[in-house]
Amino acid sequence: MNKTALQFWSRLIQAAAAVVLALSAVLMLAPSLGEAFFYLVYFQQPTSPVAVPAEIQGYLRFANGIIGAVMAGWMMVVIALARGPFRAGERFAWNSIAWPLLGWYIIDTTFSIAHGAWGNVLLNTGTALMFGVPLLASRRHFA
Repeated sequence: MNKTALQFWSRLIQAAAAVVLALSAVLMLAPSLGEAFFYLVYFQQPTSPVAVPAEIQGYLRFANGIIGAVMAGWMMVVIALARGPFRAGERFAWNSIAWPLLGWYIIDTTFSIAHGAWGNVLLNTGTALMFGVPLLASRRHFA
């Protein structure tokens, strides 16, 4: 096991998690900005393509905040794993980061394809690459 390599890959995983954590914070703390981001992803424009009644808009902001909270919690766990047991070369840490990310990617991306949300497919793929590159590159250190 190469501790220097694991430290490098750990930092990349933490950086990827920090990016997702930042987006999560936007969804929770600046919901209109989060909405604009996802409207860009889904509809290629920063506003809803249809008029959204205030009651529904309030619910959408609440739902996006909950999504942000779940993502934030998940990324905090990823950061904790990457800083400690992953860096120490403990196989369970690699598995605990890689397998849930793979499961999320397959489920979320399949759902997005089924609904024609191609922007989300691209967002998912970019996110998967941010985590996948360091995970795949570090795999040999967890034999």
